[in-house]
Amino acid sequence: MRTYSTPDCRPSLAQRALLVLLLAPWQACQAEPLGRLFFTPAERAAIDRPASRRTPPAPPPRLDGIVSPHSAAPTLFLDGQAHPATPQQVHLGDSTADVRSPDGRLHRLRVGDPPRAVAP
Repeated sequence: MRTYSTPDCRPSLAQRALLVLLLAPWQACQAEPLGRLFFTPAERAAIDRPASRRTPPAPPPRLDGIVSPHSAAPTLFLDGQAHPATPQQVHLGDSTADVRSPDGRLHRLRVGDPPRAVAP
């Protein structure tokens, strides 16, 4: 029966010291979490702003009525004033319209509903 000897595969003290020196900088410079990566630059700026400086969102307008003639573009009456609309904004079946507020948020408003409180 033959016996074979295997070489000692343990790293030497110098090799272990080199390994520690190479890994030490890698552990110190770990990246921040990717939590903000998928936000737009404007959304990231809003996140970075302190909460005390953030302006509260504007309440959505009140939808007083919808006029939708067959031969012309529909008109929305928001807070008592007429505003032109596109046919895609108006949903006559359930008397609603999609309206964008001045702060850029999209609201689906129903004719005659009181304005909703805005959640921060």
